[in-house]
Amino acid sequence: MDPAKDNLVPGLRGMLQVLAPVLWPVVAFSAIFNVLLLAGSFFMLLVYDDVLASRSEATLAGLLLMVTVAYAFQGSIDVIRARVLLHSGAKADRRLCDRLYDVISRYEQEIGPLPAGLAPVRDLDLVRSYLTGPGPLALLDLPYVLLFLLILTIFHWALGLATVAGVVVMVALMVLGDRRTRAPAHRAAAVAGARFAMAEDIRRNGEAIRVLGMSGRRRSSWDKVSLALIAAHDELAGVSGRVQVISKAFRLFLQSFVLAVGAFLVIDGDATGGVIIAGSILSARALMPVEQTIGQWKAMTEASQAWNRLHGLTDRVPPRLAPMPLPPPRRSLEVQGVACGPPGRQKVTVAHASFRLGAGEALAVIGHSGSGKSSLMRAITGAWPLLRGAVRLDGASLEQWDPVQLGAHLGYVPQTIEMFEGTIAQNIARFDPAASADSVIAAARSADVHDLIVSLPGGYDYRLGGPGGGGLSGGQKQRLALARALYGDPFLIVLDEPNSNLDAPGEDALVAAVRHAKARGAMVIIVGHRPTIFAHVDHIMIMADGQIAQMGERGEMLKRINFSPAPAGSDLRAG
Repeated sequence: MDPAKDNLVPGLRGMLQVLAPVLWPVVAFSAIFNVLLLAGSFFMLLVYDDVLASRSEATLAGLLLMVTVAYAFQGSIDVIRARVLLHSGAKADRRLCDRLYDVISRYEQEIGPLPAGLAPVRDLDLVRSYLTGPGPLALLDLPYVLLFLLILTIFHWALGLATVAGVVVMVALMVLGDRRTRAPAHRAAAVAGARFAMAEDIRRNGEAIRVLGMSGRRRSSWDKVSLALIAAHDELAGVSGRVQVISKAFRLFLQSFVLAVGAFLVIDGDATGGVIIAGSILSARALMPVEQTIGQWKAMTEASQAWNRLHGLTDRVPPRLAPMPLPPPRRSLEVQGVACGPPGRQKVTVAHASFRLGAGEALAVIGHSGSGKSSLMRAITGAWPLLRGAVRLDGASLEQWDPVQLGAHLGYVPQTIEMFEGTIAQNIARFDPAASADSVIAAARSADVHDLIVSLPGGYDYRLGGPGGGGLSGGQKQRLALARALYGDPFLIVLDEPNSNLDAPGEDALVAAVRHAKARGAMVIIVGHRPTIFAHVDHIMIMADGQIAQMGERGEMLKRINFSPAPAGSDLRAG
């Protein structure tokens, strides 16, 4: 990360810009609020200098009524501006949530591994917490320190000078706090992100950790990171706490010091008794915004750095502009000189891949592990960005399609099957709120998984997601993934080793699904090793070392690889 982006000012400026739509009204409320803060000082001044001298009860009652109204307005305005910031912060959070969704969903597919895992979610919470808290209000109150200093100077230059000296000391404490807390805050954020990523890793791989006897070693790593986080937070809290305690003690001292200066002025005949009390109150008011800002320094520093990190991520994943809608693909898939590799890594796993499929055709892709089969499938579906070349549906490259629109025409079963938190029906329907029961059941029947679903408790309302995928076996999840891929009768269906966990009935269902998809004019690409996938394909592709080694019609290719019928369930790995 760029160290320049760890500075407090850029992040603070960015967060305040989020509040720009309501900033001027809040500034106006803050002006009225701070002017009303003068009511208490002038009330004490008038009581000591006029009421006590004149012994007028009517004057005292009038002053008390006026100061009561002023305090009532002051409290109301303070509540209003706090509520405005609360709602504005919540609105900004919703807008940032949309961008954060883009980052989380697209970063690893387009850029590379997401830094610190899901720590950006925590960063967003830090930003929202600061924007909706007292921190921004303390900053908005800071300029009115000059107003209080001006009035104190009008009372007497000595009172103004003493308070100015106090403000200078408090500002120096703020600068010191910034310099002393910047590095600890950055370390704490980095360690917190690492701990968050480790927690997600432990949750995801809990089964393997337990079975392989790794629990103790992973616990040791977890304890190490946790202790590092505690140490970082202790350092940050210690520095921030010391500055806050010193500033609070100094403010109390300064209030007494101003009181003493006022007493000297009264003794010398340069001020009245009311000036002593009013000056003491005004000096405290002058330093209060500074002290509040120092008290919020830790939260402000953490939120500022969180904003900088979020801003850096969102800059790398710019918003997508929806292209003009295209008609549904119906004719062909063309792969033209495609080269691709894992996002963010200087590695090419597929190079110079070119082929063409027409409607109603099926292609089997075979090859040794690591030959680039899955990489090519990710490039064809748009899961990975292309380094070179183009993938075209009906002549239009994938970049010309809106991802949501394109997704409706694609069916995809990846190697690693993950189900989302929700019901079976929702997972099959890809969480389409407009999905009909008939379309969901039709997809399930196409994958021959309807009977399996209705045998589960709740049937289509059986909940999936979480560790273990809702208690389903690998084969069951694979068949549900096939149903999800077939939902909506997509034009291009890409199946990456869809039969790796299937039994004989599952294999039969897969073959029937391929045959049905071809009959309705869809294109099917199947990656696998078992000979059963050859039964209903039109072409066979052999991949080796990230390139298409051979490709041709099924009959011709079967002769080239000396294929002979093999027992069901056996594997074939072409060299």
